[in-house]
Amino acid sequence: MRLPLLSGQQVLSALRRLGFVEVHKKGSHVKMKHSDGRIIVFPYHNEIDRFTLRGALNDAKVNIMEFLNNI
Repeated sequence: MRLPLLSGQQVLSALRRLGFVEVHKKGSHVKMKHSDGRIIVFPYHNEIDRFTLRGALNDAKVNIMEFLNNI
């Protein structure tokens, strides 16, 4: 499934709905952590590249369909 073009704010909001909490922000990157220990780092830009976002979601073991349902 192809991911839509999303902004950093949209990704941040969706991940918060999935239980992630922002733990660090440096420059244009945000680091978020889930209570079960999963960590995700993604660029906080106006438009996030689909390939970059998919890789970050896969690294954090976030289900793509679940993420899309929380946008």
